Amino acid sequence: MNIKTKEIYSEVYQVLNLLGNEYIDKLPNRLFNLLKEKRNVNYNPQYTEDIPLNKQNIKKESIAIIALIHLNYWCEDEKEKYELKQILKNNENKYQQELRNKYNPEDIFKKNNPENIVENQTSIIEYKEPLYKKFINKIKSLFHIN
Repeated sequence: MNIKTKEIYSEVYQVLNLLGNEYIDKLPNRLFNLLKEKRNVNYNPQYTEDIPLNKQNIKKESIAIIALIHLNYWCEDEKEKYELKQILKNNENKYQQELRNKYNPEDIFKKNNPENIVENQTSIIEYKEPLYKKFINKIKSLFHIN
């Protein structure tokens, strides 16, 4: 397992501990123990309850795991699950729209204005025969060698 994955487990573990036993008790013991065992014990991020997680130094993957845990274990009823799924779906749609706007092949070519394109200009360069070739040709001409 790579270091980044272990750090993500550490972040999720710290958030769960910050939330307290009320939330930890709703999780399967196997899941909590997996996070506890696989985390990087040398990496102990600190979070503050007063500041939203997305404003703190936490990886996006950690937030995604917490959202998945929320959906699967902390939602009280189907209505709350449905609302959370709609939020996640809307976020995904916004993200996909941003990607389409940013990487749309048709728009890429439209953004290039002809004014910004520099044409390749070739100029005629006069070829000058090197001095040693002139010398060799002069000697050849004296002996009538082609």
